[in-house]
Amino acid sequence: MWYSARRCGALRARKVLCAVRVLGLKVTLSDKRVCGWSVYMLLAGACVHFLAITAGAQEAGSITITSVEFTGLVRTSPEFARDVAGMAVGEKYQRRALDVAVSRLLRTGRFLAATYSIEERPEGVRVTFEVHERPVVSSVSFTGNTKFSGARLRDKVSIADGQPVDWFAVRDGRDTIVTLYRDEGYGDVEVSFDRQRLEQTGELIYNIEEGPRVRIREIAFEGDTTFGRGELIKRVETKTSLWIFRTGVFDTDRVESDVARLRGYYRDQGFLDARVSYRREAMEKAGDLRVVFTIVEGTQYAIEALEFRGVTVFAPEELTAQLSSKVGETVKRIQIDGDVRAVRSRFWELGYIYAAVRAVQVFSDRPGLVRITIEVEEGDQYRVGRVKVQGNTRTKDKVVRRELNLFPPDDLFDLNEAQAAERRLLETRIFSAARVTPRGDEPGVREAVIDVTEAERAGDFLFGVGVTSNSGLVGNVVLDLRNFDIFDTPRSLTEFVKFKSFYGGGQRLRLELQPGTELNRFRIDFTEPYLFDKPIRFDLSMYLFERGRDGYNERRVGANVSLGKRFEHGRFVGWSGEIALRIEAATVDDVDLFAASDIHDDEGQHLLTSVKLSLARDRTDSRFFATTGDRLHVGYEQFGVLGGDDFFGQLTTRYQWYRTLKTDLLERKSVLQLRAEGGVIVGEAPVFERFYAGGTGTMRGFEFRGVGPRDGIDENNIGGDFLVLLGAEYTYPLIGENIRGHVFMDTGMVGSGAYRAAIGIGVRITVDALGPIPLEFNFAAPVLSDSDDEEQVFSFLIGGLF
Repeated sequence: MWYSARRCGALRARKVLCAVRVLGLKVTLSDKRVCGWSVYMLLAGACVHFLAITAGAQEAGSITITSVEFTGLVRTSPEFARDVAGMAVGEKYQRRALDVAVSRLLRTGRFLAATYSIEERPEGVRVTFEVHERPVVSSVSFTGNTKFSGARLRDKVSIADGQPVDWFAVRDGRDTIVTLYRDEGYGDVEVSFDRQRLEQTGELIYNIEEGPRVRIREIAFEGDTTFGRGELIKRVETKTSLWIFRTGVFDTDRVESDVARLRGYYRDQGFLDARVSYRREAMEKAGDLRVVFTIVEGTQYAIEALEFRGVTVFAPEELTAQLSSKVGETVKRIQIDGDVRAVRSRFWELGYIYAAVRAVQVFSDRPGLVRITIEVEEGDQYRVGRVKVQGNTRTKDKVVRRELNLFPPDDLFDLNEAQAAERRLLETRIFSAARVTPRGDEPGVREAVIDVTEAERAGDFLFGVGVTSNSGLVGNVVLDLRNFDIFDTPRSLTEFVKFKSFYGGGQRLRLELQPGTELNRFRIDFTEPYLFDKPIRFDLSMYLFERGRDGYNERRVGANVSLGKRFEHGRFVGWSGEIALRIEAATVDDVDLFAASDIHDDEGQHLLTSVKLSLARDRTDSRFFATTGDRLHVGYEQFGVLGGDDFFGQLTTRYQWYRTLKTDLLERKSVLQLRAEGGVIVGEAPVFERFYAGGTGTMRGFEFRGVGPRDGIDENNIGGDFLVLLGAEYTYPLIGENIRGHVFMDTGMVGSGAYRAAIGIGVRITVDALGPIPLEFNFAAPVLSDSDDEEQVFSFLIGGLF
């Protein structure tokens, strides 16, 4: 309805226009005296319209369907189509029911399209559905194939005769055939199919143009004057043929991807105009191929200026000090990306959690130079509001919350700390996923929402066996509860057996039994990482130990208890200190008749007590596989201060340094590790508390405890009163994520003997089955040694669980 009036009801109006439109009826009144009647006419028209609609609806509802027909059916029976549509003669005619019927027909997958039409007759409505059936595959065949039989190709195509055509499956079959041929060296293979014939006759025919079979025998680079072949060959995935190990197939897609990778590498190194292409060259022998990557390096650009835009929080020189890129140096994308992260990190430290940082490169008017502007959108500064934990079903909130060193309401919301908390939560192995997210809309405040996913297993009960060149064959039976709660006592035996008790407190309980050919050990270790909900670590260990040594047998029974403090604020942030008490009964027996006099002097039982103080700092990026940062540990242990049979002191220190030297295209890192270890004994220590070296973990290239001072007719190793170990190791990816190679140099000395050194190579494998299982194989050759040393070219460490 529509109503319009101009100054209706005004005393001075000379002309009033009122119009009422009801169902297309328009009434115009031209006098203000009759304007009021328009309202009554409007209401009357609405009533008439409502009655008409009601009558029409009653009339439509009384119409019945007199006929349901289908056109376009070829392979589908009308009965099937009628049952699917759900329309029957004699039913009331409703348009919505027809729309539903069309949807049902299309959902069967037999029809490409379906529509309907109606014909009104005095006795009712005639409904006709017009459908267009999908073609059905009647046969699958191949033409042009000589390398593979039709039966072999048919097995690769997942299309059954008699089923409606699935165009996705048809194209997938084509791609599968292409892959099969390319894997066999037919890099130029082309496969097509006749779509029109398939739609008309149902015959699916794959037309194959195999092309020649080739093997890549040589990869060359033209135009490379800066990096050389050795550097460039590492950037391409295309490989030459190598008997048994590599097929050397030519794959057009792979080569074109290599072109893009090489171009990206050059541009990352400042050659912003670099162009790369490739060509194929046939070699003298039929089927042999040379792939030549042609490179136009262009100009290597340098940085003309480094500028900041949008920065108000920091002085420009303060941020410039964070940059690794320098004016005058080559433009390198990896450095610029690192600079962007470094600048963003500085803003995150101060609570600018929404700071956006990007680097913009602009070519200078001077040739070969680029101006880099780091643009910053600072946003607002935020403090930590409420810390909320979610996703934990059985683990206590405090176990999650305590890993985030942000405390409301005074702390700024530092996203760097949030990311570090995520890593710490994952490294506990209590959680399989962890995410810290700022949420909320309160000005200046954001909640810290810690969303975690608990690990599937509450604990591990493992049976294992290991073989090492240090300790021989060693069995392993372990009960390891990583999310233990000593106060969550079971209400039934079933709860205990199914790990539904003693769970959720973030503590760790580990029981380990190791029977072996040369070593027997039993340990119980309990750890509370947050004693009294404070950053104080409590450790308790009890153990039994027995091992055959050079010239005697050694047994120990003892216990350790320690308290550790992590410094999370102030000058010593990142450091941790520990005080440990030890009480132990050590026995030296089964001494050889001609063993060294030091061994005979220490024969019998010794009661040892000690107090140990240690200080440590860990700045690595991972506890398990460090790729950057360093670790430092310094400790002093005084024996006999609480009583016992021996009085002496032992000072030890250990330092490890890690740096990533290269990251490949799969984000796998090659890491250099440098390490130093030293120790000195103050006083007279028994032989079983002296320093020894040799074997995996100290000096490869020598047998376990094969380095050190010797004495007696049997030349027994009696250990030294000081130790120096220096080493370097470079690890790099070999296959996948879990197989890495390494080259190393281990050096050192024990006591007053000669300085030793060995160099070697090895492979380290991690098997992810019921936890990471290490396998390590090393070949080492001593280059500096003493005539009494026990050398060992091959050493190994194998751990297996079953």
